[in-house]
Amino acid sequence: MNMKFIAIAVAAATVSIPVSAATVYQDDNTVFNVGGRAEVRGNISDANKTTTNDSSYKDKSRVRLTVDGKQTYNSDITFVGKYEFELTEKTDGGSDDVAMNTRHLYAGAETSFGDIFYGHQVNAVTYLTDWTDVAETFSGYTNEYNVATADRAKNMLRYATTTSYGLTFQVDGNFNSDSQSDGYGAIVAYELPIGLELGAGYAASDQTHKTDVYILNDTDKSDTYLLAAKYANDGIWLAAMYQGGNISRGLIKDSDFDAVDLYAGYSFGDNTVNMTYNYYSADDITALEIDFIGIEYARYMGNVALFGSYKFNLLDEGEGGDGDNDEDELQLGLRYGF
Repeated sequence: MNMKFIAIAVAAATVSIPVSAATVYQDDNTVFNVGGRAEVRGNISDANKTTTNDSSYKDKSRVRLTVDGKQTYNSDITFVGKYEFELTEKTDGGSDDVAMNTRHLYAGAETSFGDIFYGHQVNAVTYLTDWTDVAETFSGYTNEYNVATADRAKNMLRYATTTSYGLTFQVDGNFNSDSQSDGYGAIVAYELPIGLELGAGYAASDQTHKTDVYILNDTDKSDTYLLAAKYANDGIWLAAMYQGGNISRGLIKDSDFDAVDLYAGYSFGDNTVNMTYNYYSADDITALEIDFIGIEYARYMGNVALFGSYKFNLLDEGEGGDGDNDEDELQLGLRYGF
């Protein structure tokens, strides 16, 4: 492959505005693509107020760029690689007002015996959590307290396979994903011909969520059991997930928790309406509590998505202190994908 040609093609793709993901290089064995999104989002909530800023409005706009490629080695092996990063504007007033976040950085192989990847990528259990994490805004909140159940993790080795009979199996290991964070997970799922898919999983990590600054390097095991179901047919998408296990935070060890994530959506023409429910409760850690209902309307027009989402907080005052869990929210957005 001509590396100089690829460099020129990537530069051209990043400064132009393509109408769809662009294949910038292709031959008999190799495909190289560039894509991304530009998304403007505004959030209105009392959760955005601080001691120095009384505004309830917060900009949550972002830009993503993705490059990925595949090279066919033979009929049994195809090598793959992907890199995706996200840019957002900082609000700290510093000279550099752009924050950069790597979302994917991995390579591996797709084989006739299954796929194997290493790097910054989705977890094995993401296959299940994606069933309910479908809304543009208010879904999937219950997955983020454990590095092994979050959408993505660093330094991860993952194996995945799906049979022609509808059986999916994935397993992963996280190797020092972040400071004090190692983990592993596995899922199995089975899809019936009627559009119904059932799954179960387990994930564990050696971590302490938000360790206190005075007890650094103090880690403990957090583990999660998952049960999930999804039904998709004729524009209807229904999904439910239950999670249970234990989590540690600071001086609190092995606190039992329960979590529920529900999604109900209907698509008609270019439109989608959905309702979500997210619930998380740990016995001894009230700051982690989540309890809300989300409603959303989205319109998809080719590469453009226009959406409005509202979150009804169901927590009492003083509960769910992490992030925006204890406040109502309105979020509006417009996304152009390329």
